[in-house]
Amino acid sequence: MGAAFQALQTAIVFIVIIVIIVWAFWPKNKDKFERTAESIFDEDKQKDSAKRTKQESKNNE
Repeated sequence: MGAAFQALQTAIVFIVIIVIIVWAFWPKNKDKFERTAESIFDEDKQKDSAKRTKQESKNNE
C-alpha cells in the first residue's frame, strides 16, 4: 500500500467530512434540526405535568 493509496484514502475521508458538514448546515435541514432540538423540552414538559398530576392526586387523598 503505497503513497498513492494513502493519498486516495485521505481525499475520500476529507470529501466525506465536507459532505457531512454541508448536509448539516443545509438550509432545508434547519427546521428538522430545530424541531428535534425542541422535542427534548416537550418531553420534559410532559414528564413534569405527569408528576404534578400524580402529586396532586396524592395530596387530594
